[in-house]
Amino acid sequence: MSSVAPAFRNHKFSFDKGELGMHENLMTCVIVGRREPLLVGDDSDQTEAHAICIKPDVPHRVVIQEGGAEIVYLDGVKLDENAPKFGDLPDVWQNLPQAIEARDHIALAGYRQTLNRDDIPSDAGVMRIVERLYKDPFERLSQLDLAQELQLERTLAMRHFKSTTGQTFRKFKIWAAMMYAVDAAFNGEKIGLAGIQAGFSDAAHMTRTAATLFGITPTQGLSGLSAFTSIEAHPHSAS
Repeated sequence: MSSVAPAFRNHKFSFDKGELGMHENLMTCVIVGRREPLLVGDDSDQTEAHAICIKPDVPHRVVIQEGGAEIVYLDGVKLDENAPKFGDLPDVWQNLPQAIEARDHIALAGYRQTLNRDDIPSDAGVMRIVERLYKDPFERLSQLDLAQELQLERTLAMRHFKSTTGQTFRKFKIWAAMMYAVDAAFNGEKIGLAGIQAGFSDAAHMTRTAATLFGITPTQGLSGLSAFTSIEAHPHSAS
């Protein structure tokens, strides 16, 4: 009999040379330049390095130089409040993309733990909701659904969700829907239909959301995307 434990996911986007306009990540992000260093900054600060960690909800631009880059999102990783908006990382982080490709969960756990500000086990009820959001964002789970799953008053349930995931319920739903749509579109589905299947009202809604999250439109993103990988932060266990 198999025992499946819901888990956060890691997502890797392989991008060609180019620029990403001002946007805000919803999850902790690590960008690794394949050959040349990257430039990440806003109107007042800029960091240049081969591997850079970017805090969620921080407006920034990215310049990806010759050779392209691997953009990795680590869902559920909560950075220390005093962490820089975008800080350079040691050389060992240049191996993060390979760990995802190899599905090396031990190495990935090490990377995540290095950045995570706490090691408190994730709440099982919250993770069941997270898994449902990943698998079927079109289900459109409500705040009431969350409260019922956690057996908490609605406001307390929302606070507990954010303390567990590092992001609000609303924003996590948007993120899960976008990852669902990206996966479908990269694997051949038409962009507009992929967005609708993920719960966006129409193609324009998905385009606006993509620009907010990535600094480019879905069409621009797919044209520069050479690979997309999404894997669980830890493997399923069997018993």
